[in-house]
Amino acid sequence: MINKFKFWVVFLFLLVSFALVAQAQTTEITGKVLSTDGEPLPGVEVTISSPSLIGGPRSYITDEEGKYRFPALLPGIYEVQARLQGFVPQKKTNIRLSLGQRLVIDFVLRVSELAEEVTVVAKAPLIDVRDSQTATTNMRTEFIQKLPNRSMTGALDYAPGSYDLSTYGSPVSNSNKYQVDGVSVNDPEAGESAFDPDYDSLEEINILGLGAPAEFDGYSGAVVSGVMKSGGNDFHGTVNLFLRHPSFHSTNWDRYPYLIRKVWPESYQANFNLGGPILKDKLWFFMSGRYGYSKDHIEDYTGPVESWKGGRFALKLTWQPNPKDRLSLVGEVIPSKIFNYGTSPLMAPEANTNEPHRDTYYHGYVLHMFSDSTLMEVKIGGFYNWGENEVDKNGPPAHLELTNEYLSGNFPETYYRTSFRFETNVALSHFAEDFIKGDHDFKFGAEIELSRVHVSYFYPSGKYYLDYNGEPYILDEWDGEEAMPKYTRLAGFIQDSWVVSDRLTINPGLRVNFWRGYVPGISGAAWAPKIGLAPRLGITYDLLGDKTTILKAHYGKYYHGLMVQWFMRLQPQGGFREYIWGPVLEEWEDLPPGTYGEQWVLDWEDVWEKEYTVDPNLKFPFMRNYVVGLERQIGKDISIGASFIYRTNHDLQDRVNLTGRWEETTWTCPYPGPHFGETYTVYRRLNPGENQYLLTNPKAGENYGAAFPNIVPFTPTRNYRGLQLTFEKRYSDGWMLNASYTLGRAWGNSDNTWGEWGENRSNMLGASTLFSNPNYQINAEGRLGVDPTHLIKIFGAVDIPIVDVSMGVFYSYASGSPYTTNLALPRDIDPDSVSFEDVVYIFGEKRGQYRYPGIHNIDLRFEKYFQIGNLRLGALIDVFNLLNDDTITEYETSLNPWSEYPFQYVWGIRGPRTYRLAFRLEF
Repeated sequence: MINKFKFWVVFLFLLVSFALVAQAQTTEITGKVLSTDGEPLPGVEVTISSPSLIGGPRSYITDEEGKYRFPALLPGIYEVQARLQGFVPQKKTNIRLSLGQRLVIDFVLRVSELAEEVTVVAKAPLIDVRDSQTATTNMRTEFIQKLPNRSMTGALDYAPGSYDLSTYGSPVSNSNKYQVDGVSVNDPEAGESAFDPDYDSLEEINILGLGAPAEFDGYSGAVVSGVMKSGGNDFHGTVNLFLRHPSFHSTNWDRYPYLIRKVWPESYQANFNLGGPILKDKLWFFMSGRYGYSKDHIEDYTGPVESWKGGRFALKLTWQPNPKDRLSLVGEVIPSKIFNYGTSPLMAPEANTNEPHRDTYYHGYVLHMFSDSTLMEVKIGGFYNWGENEVDKNGPPAHLELTNEYLSGNFPETYYRTSFRFETNVALSHFAEDFIKGDHDFKFGAEIELSRVHVSYFYPSGKYYLDYNGEPYILDEWDGEEAMPKYTRLAGFIQDSWVVSDRLTINPGLRVNFWRGYVPGISGAAWAPKIGLAPRLGITYDLLGDKTTILKAHYGKYYHGLMVQWFMRLQPQGGFREYIWGPVLEEWEDLPPGTYGEQWVLDWEDVWEKEYTVDPNLKFPFMRNYVVGLERQIGKDISIGASFIYRTNHDLQDRVNLTGRWEETTWTCPYPGPHFGETYTVYRRLNPGENQYLLTNPKAGENYGAAFPNIVPFTPTRNYRGLQLTFEKRYSDGWMLNASYTLGRAWGNSDNTWGEWGENRSNMLGASTLFSNPNYQINAEGRLGVDPTHLIKIFGAVDIPIVDVSMGVFYSYASGSPYTTNLALPRDIDPDSVSFEDVVYIFGEKRGQYRYPGIHNIDLRFEKYFQIGNLRLGALIDVFNLLNDDTITEYETSLNPWSEYPFQYVWGIRGPRTYRLAFRLEF
C-alpha cells in the first residue's frame, strides 16, 4: 500500500514539476459541413475570425466526414465562414464564446447557380450541446459596462441560486472558487477571495453553477472565473471616473429613529486602461491602473468613521510567436490602507485602529499545439498578501460595556497576517476521432499548490475587560495566538467528452486529491486526511436533433476548498483564563460581602496543553451534486432552461470534546420575550476549562471515548434542494435580458452563515461548537441561516438610439433569511462557552423558525454617450435601492440578563437610496 502511495506521489510530482493546468481557460468551435441532401462535404475551407484571435484568421479544411475543429480559442465574439467551389458560401456571425465553452456550429451548403456570389448568413447557436453544465452565467463586456456592479465577487449576485455569497445552500463567502485567467485566487487562510481584479480590466465573468467537469474542484458553491483583457491589433483605451458625493443619498430610517448606524457611503474611483499591439498579430499588451477612496458617513455622529484608500497597477502581455504556441504573463500590485477599521458609534475614539495592506498577484500561461488534435496548457501563478493593524501589543486593554455593547480603552486585539499561494498546473488535451464508438475529447491534468499563512492575534497587554454599568465584572486573559501553518495539495484528473452520436454526449471524469497540512512544533504532516476520489458523470442529449432542445443530467462529487483553518490550531498555543470581580462572584454565590473582596478571582482556565489531536482516519469534506436540466433555444438570441438541483455534504470536519463532562438538568427561561417561563432540558458543566478535542468526521453512534458519552448525538449535515427556471436574451438589436427564479430549501444542523473556528454552530472553517458542548445541540436541526425560499433575479439593458442613451437594470427579490432566538444560560449551569463568547447560548426554538422580511431591490444605470470622431464620451448615473426600501436586515436575537436591548430590537436596515455619477472616455 505504501509503495502504491509513493508511486502516485512521484507520478503527480513529475507531471507537475514543470508547471500546472489552465482550468477551462480556452474555448472551442467544432462542427460539420453537409450538403442539402445530408451528405458530408470534405474539402470545405472553414475560416474563423475575431478581434480576440491573436495571429489573425484561421482556416481548416474539412475531412472526409465533413468535420472541422478549432481548439484553444480565447473567449470573444467570432465569425465562422464555410466556402467550397460550386456551393454558396455561408457564414455565421456574432458567435459569442465564453470561458470553457465548446460550441457545435454546423453548415448546410447548397449548390450555387451560375455566377451566384451571395453569402448566406445563418443563425449561430446559443447552447453548448456537449457540456453537461446547466445554469451557467456569462457576463460579457456589454453586461459589465451596462450594469451598476463594480466587482467580480459582486457579479455573483446576478447568478441564479446565489444569495449573500452562498450558492445553492453553500456556506457564505469561502465555499466559492474564484479564478482569474484560470488561476485560483482563494485565500489559503479561510478560503475567501484574496484578489478582486480591476473590474474595467475584465473581458468577461463566467459563473459555473451546476455540473462542472473533473478539472474543477475545491468548492461547494460556485466557480467564479474572470478573464482579463489582452489587448489586440488596434489600440484601445478607457478612462473612467466614478464618484459618490456625501450628498448623493436619500434617508430611509424615519421608522427607526433610534438606529445607531444610519450609514451611507462616499467614494471616488479613477481608472484607466490601455491595450494594443507591440507587434501586430504577434505580441499584445494590456495595462490598467486605478486609484480609489471611500468613506462611511453616519448620521448624527461626529466621531471617527471607517475609510479606505488604495491603488493598483496591472500589466498583461500576450505573445504568439508561431501558430502553435501562445504565451501570456500578468503582474499586479495593490497597496491600500483602511482607516478606523470597523468603527461605529459604539466605539470610543481610542478604540479605533488603522490597517495597511499590500498585495501582489502574478501568473503565466503557455499553450502548445502538437497538432490539430493534441495540445498542452501550462500555468503558474499565485499571490502574496500582507496586512497589519496599528494596535500596540503592550498598549492599554479594551473594555466592553455589556449593557450597551460600548467599546473603549483600545481596539480589542492586535492583528498581523501574511498569506502566500503558489499554484502550478499542466493539462494535456487530445481529440480522438472515431475511437471506441464515437469521438472523444480527452483532457488529462495535474495540479500542485503550496500555500502558507502567518497570523498573530493578541489582546493588548493580554487582557480584555467586560464591564457592567461601568463597574468591573469579568476579566479575560489570553496569551494570544500565533500560527504559521502551510499545506500541500496535489491533484490529478481525467475528463472525457464522448460524442456517441450527433445527439448524445457522455462526459465521464475522475479526480484524485491529496492534501497535507503542517504546523511548527509538530514533525511531519500534522493533518493528513485520506486520499479523495471524485467521480463525475454528465450526459447531454439533443431531443429534437437540431441542437435547440438539450436534456442534461449530471452527478458529481466535489471536495470542499482547502484552507489552513482546517488545522492551524494544531500548533501549540498559550492559555486562556477567566476571572470574576470579587463582589460580583459573592452576589452570584450568595456569599457575605468581603468574602472575596475587590479583587479578580479565577473562575476557570484553559491551559491549551495538547488541545487537539487528529483522527488518523480523517477524511476530507465533500459535496454530492445531482442535477437534471433542460435547455431550449428559441430563435437566434433566446434560450430558456429548467433544472432540478439536489446537494448533500458529507464527512464534514469538526472537533469533538473528549474531556468535557456535563450532567442533565432543567432550566426555566427568566427573560422577557417569546420564551419567558419555558423550561428546557440543559446540561450543567462539571469541569469547566478542561477541553481536549479530537478533529474528526463526527458520526452519530460512533464511540469516541469521550467523558460525556453522547457528545455526538447526530451527524453534521448541510443539504439543499431546488428547482430553477432561467431565461436569457443575449445582447443583440440593442437589448439583452436575463431572468431566473429559484425555489429552494437549505436545511441541516451545520449552519451556512459565517462562523469562525469553533465559535458558533457552523463548521465551515473546520470546527463548530456543536460537539464541544451538548448545550449547543439543543434545537440544532432546521432551516439554515441563508435559505431564500424564493429567489428572483432579472437584469438586462436596452439602448435607445434616438437619444444615444442606454439603460441597465437589476431587480432581485429574496425571501428573508431564517433566524433563531439565543438564550443565555446562567454561569452556574455552564460558565465555559468553549469559544470566545463569555456565555453559553442555547436555541430557544427549532433552528430557523423565525424569518427576516423578504427584500426587494432595484438598481439602475443610465448612460448618455457622445461620439466625437474616434472618441466615445459617456456620462453615467447609477441608482442603488431605487425604491429606498427600508427592510430590516438585523434583529437582536440574543436574550441575557445584562443587555438593555429586547428581542427583535432593530440593529440594521438596508442602506438608503444612493447615487453614483461617472464619466467614461473610450478611444
